[in-house]
Amino acid sequence: MQIEDIEFSKDYIRSVEARMQAEVAVQQRQQELAQESIKAEIAVTQATGRANSIRAEAQAQADATTLRGNAEASAIKAKGDALAANPNLVALIQAERWNGVLPTTLVPGSTVPFLNVH
Repeated sequence: MQIEDIEFSKDYIRSVEARMQAEVAVQQRQQELAQESIKAEIAVTQATGRANSIRAEAQAQADATTLRGNAEASAIKAKGDALAANPNLVALIQAERWNGVLPTTLVPGSTVPFLNVH
């Protein structure tokens, strides 16, 4: 038995076409939803990366400030210890930094700066 030239009613054909169009529309919506989900994940990843970068930069700046402060405190302590051990160190530093020029005017009865004659 061989069947040829089968014709369906126009209503049946329209219902099949409508169902196929509905399925295609659903698939398009699912694809759009997947694309939006991927875009959202990308945006979250980028925002997280920017936040981590800003956080790391702020931490590096804080660490650098702490290191500079600790170095300065150590230098101040070392100078204080050196002055305590040798009170004549101030006079030595003044003598080393002096350019050798005496003041051209002096207040009457005052001593010449930097010169302690004993």
